Amino acid sequence: MKIRAKNREQTVDMTLPVTDMDMQYYMKRIGIEDVMPVCCISEVRDEPPYFGFLKGQTVNMDELNFFARRLDGMTEYEKRVVGVYSSETGIREMKQLINLTYSLQGLSLLTDLTDGNRVGLRLYLDRHIAISEEEKSRIDFNAYAQRIFSEGKCKFLPHGILVDQGFQMEEVYNGKTFPEYIDRPDETVAVLSLENEAGDKEYLYLPTDISAMDKVKKRLNIAAFAEGIVNGIENIRLPESILPSPEDMCMSLQGDVQKLTLFNEMCQTVSCFDEAKMDRLAMAAGFVGTSEFTDITYIAKHLDEFEIHPQIHTDKEYGEFLVKEAGMFEVDELLLPHIDYAGVARDKRQATMADSGFIPEGFVGTQRAIHEYQEYQGEFADLLEKNGIPCETFCLYSSLAGMMYQDGEEQETLYRSELADYEEQIQKAILKERHVEEEPRGLMHYFDGNRQVAAKVISAFPKVQNIRGELFGVLECSICQPLTQNEIYELKNFWDGQMSDGWGEGFEQRPIYTQEGELYVSFWTQERHWGVMTEEELDRIWNHGMTQTL
Repeated sequence: MKIRAKNREQTVDMTLPVTDMDMQYYMKRIGIEDVMPVCCISEVRDEPPYFGFLKGQTVNMDELNFFARRLDGMTEYEKRVVGVYSSETGIREMKQLINLTYSLQGLSLLTDLTDGNRVGLRLYLDRHIAISEEEKSRIDFNAYAQRIFSEGKCKFLPHGILVDQGFQMEEVYNGKTFPEYIDRPDETVAVLSLENEAGDKEYLYLPTDISAMDKVKKRLNIAAFAEGIVNGIENIRLPESILPSPEDMCMSLQGDVQKLTLFNEMCQTVSCFDEAKMDRLAMAAGFVGTSEFTDITYIAKHLDEFEIHPQIHTDKEYGEFLVKEAGMFEVDELLLPHIDYAGVARDKRQATMADSGFIPEGFVGTQRAIHEYQEYQGEFADLLEKNGIPCETFCLYSSLAGMMYQDGEEQETLYRSELADYEEQIQKAILKERHVEEEPRGLMHYFDGNRQVAAKVISAFPKVQNIRGELFGVLECSICQPLTQNEIYELKNFWDGQMSDGWGEGFEQRPIYTQEGELYVSFWTQERHWGVMTEEELDRIWNHGMTQTL
């Protein structure tokens, strides 16, 4: 569903459905910060325009997005039925539109009457949902169609003939909490159901994110995950050996958002795995001897370090595989009966593997010692809740340079003092540049260095700051523990890389429109005498007199 959403004079084009995080991003672009956004639909661009009646309506965007998710899983015929019926009957409320997608039994839309048997079959399927081969061979569908038409429950409309065979609107959506609906089965690893004390139920489709969590809590009217009741976990794609029983999982996750965060990170890591890779992961985890979410996450990220062979249970079998199937070296067939296959296997294991052995499912070998796969503690996991983490602000400062263009022609270079006049425009441009996947950790979402730095730096967001009349680039970090000098050095290098080749490279190519022309701002400079500084380092430079070279 292609729409244009409007808030006052700001508009944004969207193709629904989108993820909850994408929805948050789009709404922020038009100035809406609410967890459950409401705005006007100024245009509907779908063809054919079944849902053109949405134009001009002010709607709950989460409801519209769920409606679009439902439509996305339907056939073109089902979409036409929903569109034509809602247009003809005047259904406009999102609650009713969502419930209509669950209530199509008994509704038909006929556009071709040239084959009576085909018309009858269509009517029969819409009324009974399914049909057996025995029924299909026995029923006279032509006669069935004639009987339905003779009952007079037909409306002749521009889009076809709408037939009502006992249609009843079901209330699956109560207007408060959404029913379970898995619209991305290839990406969904597990589904967690969460209730409030009133018995209202919502669902988290893992892997999820903080935006989806916030929306679920808002619909359940709870302030924190710990206030909800975990009453179910549905395993969609994980091997049974990796996931504890649903009952144990519910008890384990009850009120523990940190554990849910680690489980979610594991789901995120394996979400792109096919069944074969999931089985390899299960064997690797079994060999390491772990069921910890953090261990499995780390193993999944380094699964290529494992040599895994199902159904091989002895050194002799492994040696035969190496010689006969893997082509370890060429051997004359006459020599094959005389090879010490077990010895070949032992030599290979000793020479190339840090640990190896046999488990019930087969052979597993690793490039590193087993304990190294059990040291990760979830330092890189994206948070699902911000509350409850005491933090202080730590900033890194860098120089800025700008270039002003008019009509595509370069006009002048602007340095820190001149850029101070454009602080508000630059800050708005930075916020607009923020990508959805960066919530809630900011650029730390992309950090893959020292685990201690990742654990201490909760988030890091670029901004600008006017200091004594000059505008500086700033990386504003929230830290939960003080950083050592080595950790500050690593964070500086990360920010320097982001300014030159990552976030900053994209930002400096986006024009900032001002009355004087198009302003391009760079956070990075090739003048290497200017480095990334802490607040203390910047103060020392100010105190010794700063030269206005940049």
